[in-house]
Amino acid sequence: MKKLLIVGLLLTAFLAGCKKKTEGDVVYVIDGKGYTLNEILKEMEIPPVQFNALKPEIKKAYLDMWLKNELLYKEALSKGLDRDTLFRKRLEYLKKQLLVNTIFQQLMQNVSTDVSPEEVKNYYDAHKSDYSTERRIAHITVPNEDVAREVIKRLKAGESFSRLVKEYSIDSTTVNSGGVMGWFTRGDFLKFPEFEDTIFNLKKIGDIGGPVQSPYAMGYDVVKLVGKRRLRRPRSFDEVKSDIESLLRYQKQQAAFDSIINGLKEKFNVEEAGGNG
Repeated sequence: MKKLLIVGLLLTAFLAGCKKKTEGDVVYVIDGKGYTLNEILKEMEIPPVQFNALKPEIKKAYLDMWLKNELLYKEALSKGLDRDTLFRKRLEYLKKQLLVNTIFQQLMQNVSTDVSPEEVKNYYDAHKSDYSTERRIAHITVPNEDVAREVIKRLKAGESFSRLVKEYSIDSTTVNSGGVMGWFTRGDFLKFPEFEDTIFNLKKIGDIGGPVQSPYAMGYDVVKLVGKRRLRRPRSFDEVKSDIESLLRYQKQQAAFDSIINGLKEKFNVEEAGGNG
């Protein structure tokens, strides 16, 4: 009888240890303070329902990750890193960026970027010739818009494009080729519509365009049309329809954002003081 009682107690203890953790259970005790599963999940922004659906090994990986972060955080506090001047500057910058991202989402959440089938077809018809040709350009990538304008001024005065590439361009991959890039068709720079429009607005070989934000580096491009040829088979409407929809949505979003910024400039009395170098 005594043996059966001991077995029963051991079985009860075993089942209790195997019990599924609930959100109120303490998972870790650190320096005498208990941390419940609910607190940890809330800090990690993981809904309990989502966490409970995970495999045991994945749950453990998440909890281990939290523990490592918490230990490193406590060690940083113990060394007074939260009072470090450089840390405080970085924290202020991150706070600013988080607030910027939050207000951006709030201001843009009600912006409509719906695109009708008619808008897509009209765009294709207006740019049909662009979908039957491809362009080749040379470019000079510089750190900012002011330097780009300086380059354009020198080009208009008759200076050699290839020489200015070597003098100015920060794109090391094309410096030795005079800034010459590959062949492009309309839609190749879908995520950089301003850059693509600049390329396809160049009509004659030798035409110069820009300044325009570079798709390859943090900077601005001055571009020159160095080649133009017809495609063997023009790109059909069905081939490019989804690309055009994405482009038009982007343009509507950008227009709405520009309008918001212009309104904020008026609200906060922005004046161009001219001290930008």
